[in-house]
Amino acid sequence: MKKLLLALSAVAAFSAPAFAADMAAKAPMGPAPVAYPTTPWTGFWISGGFGYGLADIEHSVRSPVAPFTDFDIGHDNGARGWLGKVGIGWDYQMSSWVIGAFADAQFADIKGNNSFDCPGGCIGPFGFVGRFKNDWSWAVGGRLGYVALPGLLTYVNGGWTEANFTATNFRDAATGLTTGLSLPSQRRDGWFIGGGTEYAFNFLPGLFLKSEYRFADFDNHDSNLICDGTVLGGCGAAGDIHSIDRSRVFVQTITTELVYRFNWSGVGKAPVSARY
Repeated sequence: MKKLLLALSAVAAFSAPAFAADMAAKAPMGPAPVAYPTTPWTGFWISGGFGYGLADIEHSVRSPVAPFTDFDIGHDNGARGWLGKVGIGWDYQMSSWVIGAFADAQFADIKGNNSFDCPGGCIGPFGFVGRFKNDWSWAVGGRLGYVALPGLLTYVNGGWTEANFTATNFRDAATGLTTGLSLPSQRRDGWFIGGGTEYAFNFLPGLFLKSEYRFADFDNHDSNLICDGTVLGGCGAAGDIHSIDRSRVFVQTITTELVYRFNWSGVGKAPVSARY
């Protein structure tokens, strides 16, 4: 819940400047504004760009057999890294509001340590450490936007996502030696919320700059830690399943993309008589 509240605060902060700009623009400083005759945000678009991501892994490790003894009652590991992103979508404008649907994919190098302790010596007196990596993900969702200024769209979005996490081969935390213990690769489903802005390059019709923050939650998931038989002390009572890892992963990303709208008709201009 704490991470969700922080994510909602980040979404609000990302979108607030554009809404504030719109509020300022509504001050009575001249003739009544003239409605633009077009709906330029309606249509298909494609995008591509890059960004940076942070991941947080909350997990615990327990025995796979009764009485299911806790080896590690739980702690956090972190990961970070760069990513590339491509997307496609469709928007529909209704007055100053825009609704849309989209799909996108991220190719990432978000990595860090994945470790757990072994108090009491589940296999030897020390813990284990390995490499955690999120290498790709995809998402589908919808968004709701507001045209705060001509050529400027601010929006919030949300939807469903899936991410891949590569296998982790654990080493002895004290010696750095291979242990024969591994966590297989995983594809995990989750949900996301986000927000951002799009701004038109008036000198290049149809081209936009998009900046977006996104928070994804991949809920609790149980995975078998696999023992290949070479682990110090043997594989334990459950054979090749050494223990059960229960984890929850949160991923936050900030991206900047170029967007091309295929039928961008421009922001429109008020009639000459309305400008004076």
